[in-house]
Amino acid sequence: MTDERTNFIGKIVEIMRESWDTPADCNDGELFTYAEVLFDRIEAGDAKDALERYLAGVQTGKLGMPDSLAHSEIAERSLALMRH
Repeated sequence: MTDERTNFIGKIVEIMRESWDTPADCNDGELFTYAEVLFDRIEAGDAKDALERYLAGVQTGKLGMPDSLAHSEIAERSLALMRH
């Protein structure tokens, strides 16, 4: 994994931490895995709605958090990050 890739994924983890009130048992390693998948999907050219569906599934299915618009904010901010 390149340093640039790791740096971007780390920034996506920060966005996730700022946007989600994650459960106490959620650690950065778990978030890093979700962020890495998101990074790969953005690089592959997935549309914003597909990214939002992925993140909504993580939010409610994997992390057990209530549904909210946080997944949309994460998708939007991550896309903006990757464009720079």
